[in-house]
Amino acid sequence: MLLLSAGCTASDANNYLKPTDFIAYLNLAGIKNDGARPIPGDPFGASEACAIMIDGSEIGIYKFDQSVRLMRKRLDKIKESNCVYILGVKRPVVINGSFVLFGQEKNPKKKEIVKAFENFR
Repeated sequence: MLLLSAGCTASDANNYLKPTDFIAYLNLAGIKNDGARPIPGDPFGASEACAIMIDGSEIGIYKFDQSVRLMRKRLDKIKESNCVYILGVKRPVVINGSFVLFGQEKNPKKKEIVKAFENFR
């Protein structure tokens, strides 16, 4: 067990989780959602993703499986700027380990969502 723990870094400590786990985590944090659906991770090169409707505004959570070298490199590139580009428009993101949160800046519950996301491990 000690050897497994030693191999994890703070940046990949939540790599075992899935985007759907974040939905459950939001519920535990008292942030109710109005629905969620799987979405393609392709726009950012993520392994999987989920869209979550909260207070009439949709957020996206994207997982980059850090055990895959190419995804780890893509995530590192996003970390450099804390943003992604959609049709040439720069959009801010929040990063926690293997996950990228997108669309939170326009959500009425932004602060609560970001706080829950930062503790998602």
